[in-house]
Amino acid sequence: MKIAILSDVHGNFSALEAVIADMDRRGGVDEVINLGNMVSGPLMPLQTAHFLMRQNWLQIAGNHDPQVLHETTGVRSASDAFAAGELDDPSRWWLTSLSDSLDARLHTGELWADRLGGDVAVCHGTPRSPVEYLLETAEGEGIRLALAPEIAERLGEHVPAHIRLLACGHSHIQRALRLPGGMLVVNPGAVGMPAYDVSRAHPLSNYHRVENGSPDARYAIAETLQGQWQVDLISVPYDFESTAQLAIKNGRPDWAHALRTGYMPRLL
Repeated sequence: MKIAILSDVHGNFSALEAVIADMDRRGGVDEVINLGNMVSGPLMPLQTAHFLMRQNWLQIAGNHDPQVLHETTGVRSASDAFAAGELDDPSRWWLTSLSDSLDARLHTGELWADRLGGDVAVCHGTPRSPVEYLLETAEGEGIRLALAPEIAERLGEHVPAHIRLLACGHSHIQRALRLPGGMLVVNPGAVGMPAYDVSRAHPLSNYHRVENGSPDARYAIAETLQGQWQVDLISVPYDFESTAQLAIKNGRPDWAHALRTGYMPRLL
């Protein structure tokens, strides 16, 4: 079994195309899992949605996907609102049809056992929240590797012992950790958004930045070899400059800076 794992496309259709081309070049992928946050952002939400709608992939909603459709002020961000204004009725319906990241069957391997074999679990953030990091902790103005007790507390009793591979997204940071007991936890990183910042209260931070430090699109390929899951974390170059220019055209120079550099802009 070989599985490609994607997350956090954020409407960056050019980055998604580069990932698909790289995936096709490598070949041999049995299934593709998309962990959510499909269209939010000032880029190409409609094209991205229409492409993803046509794929026979296993796809779940992230935290932004329902927010794109939520019109309440203070809930939907400017990136969500831009995407909402670009979508058509079929793409909106598709967003509402995505599997909920909090569906317990995703965490026990039951929902897609016929395609993944029953030992693979998925979530967007953690099994208990789509807006919580699993493998990282926000601290001060940055993000660090979570400590083992932090990860264990976030997993709780949601993921049973027979799960050998758990795929998560949300933090946009590529990472793979093998936990006590042997389960491999994989975050494929972000396809389309290499840096962002968050002004929301966390236990150790009221504001933090997440930065990959390069503009590449990211994804992962996990496969079973000799009965164990292992993973390749992949970084793919693409034409980020044209995407950055589109962000500027749509009024988001902060996105343009992040797309070009993998860092958030600083005030001088």
